[in-house]
Amino acid sequence: MGIGTVLVVACASAALIMAAGIIDILRLGRERFGAAGKRRWHWILLIVYSGPLGVLLYAAAVRPQVRWPHRYADPEPGAED
Repeated sequence: MGIGTVLVVACASAALIMAAGIIDILRLGRERFGAAGKRRWHWILLIVYSGPLGVLLYAAAVRPQVRWPHRYADPEPGAED
């Protein structure tokens, strides 16, 4: 296997990871991002410009907040657990 084949496989893998991240962002919808106080286009641009690293950042830091915004909401003043 030559270096060209390795490069093609690496680029194709990176493109698939980026596409999966962008599809996930679009699938979740604008309303869920708004409820979490996030903007979809920021994360799409981050993925486009930083590649798979952007997908990793999105999946670790933002996706849980968008999927379950009630877990990350500020508690009401005076409310205790």
